[in-house]
Amino acid sequence: MIGNFIDTFRFGLKRRPSFLDPNIGFLHTDHGAIRVLDTGGTKPVILNVPDGPNVIEHHLGLITELSRNFRVICFELPGTGFSYPNRKYDYSIAAAARLIIHIMDILKVDRATLAFSCSNGFYAIKAAGLFPERIEHLFLSQTPSLPAMEKWTEGTIPNVLKLPVIGQVANSLFEKKLARTWYRYALPKDMDISGYQDTALAALDRGGCFCLSGLVQGLKGDLHHSLRLLDIPSTMLWGERDYTHRKTDRTSILEHVPSCEIIVFDDCGHFPELEATHRYVALVKERLHL
Repeated sequence: MIGNFIDTFRFGLKRRPSFLDPNIGFLHTDHGAIRVLDTGGTKPVILNVPDGPNVIEHHLGLITELSRNFRVICFELPGTGFSYPNRKYDYSIAAAARLIIHIMDILKVDRATLAFSCSNGFYAIKAAGLFPERIEHLFLSQTPSLPAMEKWTEGTIPNVLKLPVIGQVANSLFEKKLARTWYRYALPKDMDISGYQDTALAALDRGGCFCLSGLVQGLKGDLHHSLRLLDIPSTMLWGERDYTHRKTDRTSILEHVPSCEIIVFDDCGHFPELEATHRYVALVKERLHL
């Protein structure tokens, strides 16, 4: 990706902070050091990733609830939180899918359920398609089809971020504003969003990243990517009060996953797994027969 050198340079100058939680560490991969929280143990495994500008800290409540029945591995994809992207990472669906499997290999996880949201869901679908024997179930949130996501990007993402190099520079200058503004539109209008904003801004203040321009540019190159999954049980949660997706056809996910079960949470916005954690965890346990 042309603009990658901007982010590689600016994050190469940063020093990652230390974290007191003994469950949080970094895995060294071909695409950089990936920040991971692993609850450990021998329970069935769920892999989960935050949807930027969310970071692992946004997911702590969800992780706590899931960890009663599962080994939870929550990691920040390159360009999110403290997983700084390197020059090899192009934000493509294929690269992210293989990274998921690589992390499973490093942590010696033979089989896992993937809980991914928004555009990250495309990576989960691809990983399951490439390695179906490694995936138990997909739980998606706010993941429409690639064509529907293209329309969403056109109407939601500032045009300057879509431009190589210029977009990365603009992203670096307005990172905190982008994060702060995102929650105003992604979450219900009557919801107190300060906790989401404060957690995201605290991560950015400590040296975290929110490389929205890289994600958008990488996804643009994959809009006509062949993506179809037939054999893995799949469930998608859809938050009906996500203003950014008010015009998105949630059933468009069936273009990629024809058998996907779609469940609507009428009172949630962009993060149903975080906004309605109890219901989400109960659903996961039910679908996985626990």
